[in-house]
Amino acid sequence: MFSDHLVLAGGGHTHALVLLRWAMYPKLKPAGMITLVNKSSTTIYSGMFPGVVAGKYKIDEILIDLRNLASKAGVSFIHAEIEGIDLKKKKLLLAGRPEIEYSLLSLNIGTKTNLNAKSFNRGDKDLAVPIKPFYESYKFIIDQDIHKDDSSAKPFVIIGSGFAGMEIAFSLRKRWPKRSILLKIKSGRKIKKNLLRNLKAQNIEITQKNPSILYPTLICTGNKSFDWIKNSGLPIDKKGRVLTKKTLQVLNYPELFAVGDCGVIKDHSRPSSGVWAVRSAKPLAINLEGLSKGLKLEEWKPQRKAIQLLDISSIKKESKAFISWGEIMIGPFGFLSRLKELIDKQFISKFDLVKDIDSDMSTEEEMIKCRGCAAKLAFSPLNSALNKLDLIESSADDSIDIGELNSSKTLIQSVDGFPSLISDPWLNGRLLAFHACSDIWACGGSVISAQSVVNLPSIPNNLQQELLFQVLEGINSALTIQGAKLVGGHTLESRKISEEPFSLGIESSLTVNGVIDNKKYFWPKGGMKKGDQILISRPLGTGIIFSAFMNGQVKPYILDNALKEMNKSQHEIVNYINELTNLNPRSKIVNACTDITGFGLLGHLSEMLESTNSDQLKMNLEPFKVTLELNNIPLYDGVKELLDKGFESTLAPANQIFLKNIDGDKNLRFELKSNDSSSNRSYYNSMLKILVDPQTCGPLLVCCSSIYSEKLLQKGPWIKIGFISE
Repeated sequence: MFSDHLVLAGGGHTHALVLLRWAMYPKLKPAGMITLVNKSSTTIYSGMFPGVVAGKYKIDEILIDLRNLASKAGVSFIHAEIEGIDLKKKKLLLAGRPEIEYSLLSLNIGTKTNLNAKSFNRGDKDLAVPIKPFYESYKFIIDQDIHKDDSSAKPFVIIGSGFAGMEIAFSLRKRWPKRSILLKIKSGRKIKKNLLRNLKAQNIEITQKNPSILYPTLICTGNKSFDWIKNSGLPIDKKGRVLTKKTLQVLNYPELFAVGDCGVIKDHSRPSSGVWAVRSAKPLAINLEGLSKGLKLEEWKPQRKAIQLLDISSIKKESKAFISWGEIMIGPFGFLSRLKELIDKQFISKFDLVKDIDSDMSTEEEMIKCRGCAAKLAFSPLNSALNKLDLIESSADDSIDIGELNSSKTLIQSVDGFPSLISDPWLNGRLLAFHACSDIWACGGSVISAQSVVNLPSIPNNLQQELLFQVLEGINSALTIQGAKLVGGHTLESRKISEEPFSLGIESSLTVNGVIDNKKYFWPKGGMKKGDQILISRPLGTGIIFSAFMNGQVKPYILDNALKEMNKSQHEIVNYINELTNLNPRSKIVNACTDITGFGLLGHLSEMLESTNSDQLKMNLEPFKVTLELNNIPLYDGVKELLDKGFESTLAPANQIFLKNIDGDKNLRFELKSNDSSSNRSYYNSMLKILVDPQTCGPLLVCCSSIYSEKLLQKGPWIKIGFISE
């Protein structure tokens, strides 16, 4: 049996509360490896979503940061969409990446909006959006804000007879005081007189007829299970919910649990509601903890009915709310609205507690050491050691020329590696491969093969096997899209005490082989020409972002955006330049190139300038100067704000050695320029820190003539950030 790998499938409220429990009380957490898988790095607290629509809260205020929560709980986080389950092989199937093997699996994936309702008959899907997922429906609502003050605009339709549709209708009326709002309910649906009176009082029209398909529509027609649940072979009820015992274990599958809206205890039918999702968190946690210790599992007896509070976000200043319990409904009263607000804020504030864990780590000595490329040795000790050696051949370029092949191609090689940047072993392997390949790309080469060295934590063999499989699959996925192969490697077992999550204990390196067609040419690191334009291929700031993430202080979307860009191969932009070379065989398009990694933009540009000017001096020519246009340097979202909070990579202070080159020696000189509106001292100091920020999966940087820079700027992701002069 696969040993001790608990997989939490889905980041619903139940799993979020379980992780919070383990973050606050680590000794309660089950032994072994634990992994959370979710389609998004955050989950929206559904109870406060109508308040966001009404403008009472901002969307950031109702988000639960799952990646940070998992990190605090010592749990690996995988950002992926679940598309199935193999019950026999005990594997969770994921979209676009390899499956995950489990010994225990807990399902908390929620549901999706039921689009099969008879009242739903639409032609243009762009005009009709389901309420779930909330991220998409909120974007749809924001897009409709252009008509908020237009009473003559097409009516906005809400299809749904339940409390969810009504609460959204009230919230939209608060958001759009003048726009026509139409609530479509199913035929025969009776609404409580007091509730009906308040709907009409706020000019919300109610109809049982199907509205025009040309009207923008939000669909709130109840919930249904995901298709893969129905096709999984799991026992389900008529609504597609997974049937469980009172212990929350799936019938006939003791290694599976199902909670929240996706699961229901057999013979204890109940409607979908966050109330039961929240209350099932403690019994689920206790049983997961007990199962790992061989204890008898506890039975949960959920309440049959749940109290619901329906908020009326009135156009007037004071909001009111109804309270409902079964068929009984009273209200609306202002104190009930205040009660709902108190309950919601108390719930979401629980997750702020994890932000306070380790919050006292503020000094340089106590800051968590950065991972990824920021874990490389600083420039000074590295350079000093290499200068003492005469046993290895040094090179100013990013890759080493190791000979010519029979096919008239030059073989080049490079090596790179780092401790795991994130807790997802597959994605980390993929990022490592892209990072290592960038040295080949920076020479104008194409990657053909690689060999890996993977250092795994000292944990049970089956868990090592799973981690190794994920890492190698991640590496291979990055190579195959380039037409390259992973041809071998070596493994090691760490002798350090394994910390949780175990996936962060992986340290990997990659030796990458590439080729350059001799009909083309090797892009040197030196070789800048007077008048060259300096182009960069992607933003800067990963060192700062990951420093903040490791200390639990980065907004989820900031890290998501950075990871999305880092997870893109840059081989295609190299291929395009080589295609231009084929069309212009007598011209050099790229005069010099490098990739921006551990020593930051200024460090790697210093290497380029030093190499170039060394050749200039040998020919008794004037040395060049690099001018950087600070306002043009692209940054990832949120980088400046994180700098203002004091975050920087642990390698950044060592990289400050390159700052001496600003207005420095004639043979190694940089000039910084900025617009008058941004020339203040605070902005300038921030940009200095960005210039020395180490990058993982950083940009390529090329120097080329203005003729070719224009072509690259039109075709690719390039941004001009400076130029070369004497």
